[in-house]
Amino acid sequence: MPFTFSHPAIILPFNYLPKKWFSLTGLIIGSLTPDFEYFIRMKVQSNYSHTFYGIFWFDLPLAILLSFTFHTIVRNDLYKNLPKNIQQRILVYTNFSWNTYFSGNWIVVITSILIGIVSHIFWDSFTHDSGYFVNHISLLGRSILVYGKEIPVLKIAQHLSTLIGAIIISYTILKLPKNNIKTYIVTKTYWISILIFTVIIIILRFLTGLNYNAYGHIIVSLISAFLISLILTPIFIKAKTN
Repeated sequence: MPFTFSHPAIILPFNYLPKKWFSLTGLIIGSLTPDFEYFIRMKVQSNYSHTFYGIFWFDLPLAILLSFTFHTIVRNDLYKNLPKNIQQRILVYTNFSWNTYFSGNWIVVITSILIGIVSHIFWDSFTHDSGYFVNHISLLGRSILVYGKEIPVLKIAQHLSTLIGAIIISYTILKLPKNNIKTYIVTKTYWISILIFTVIIIILRFLTGLNYNAYGHIIVSLISAFLISLILTPIFIKAKTN
């Protein structure tokens, strides 16, 4: 599979459509959500999120929950603790009221989430062993010899598309206009808290049976621990200051 956080690249063309037609949050989070079954399980195992019925009973509700979690808990603290040149481009969005927007545009949000989810599964169908296009395009099922080692074409497609997606997303962020807006000094407490929570969670994961040789599961668990820390840290900091 392509790296989870490269997936939003495929939905960026929607940004050229009238804003009232789609929700960028819905598109982005929808394009990420199918891989969150891995993060919930903390292992490379997806039984539901990449299936047709799973789109509606697993991915859609989870994407809505993730959208609210991001905007109401994670967003502002994260944005204020990014490098200054990024803050100048995205802090303008900290005043956006997701709850108000969702209440008046929930159909647009849900439609956008579904489009994002389908885009993720569509992309994966070119790079998964059991993907539709892998099974119907013979080239994707072949291997090529690189320095004496056979490498499946689908693996090359997977890593190449991940790289291209990451470049597109990075370019898009850097092309956002800089705003004449107050920026914040990055606080050590924020990132140290994230690091501590991440380490604690990953230690607990190893204590509950994570195999030291299961590299795929370890990577997924690390990402999961970091994502959980993004939620726990703002809650912890606010509780500490109150």
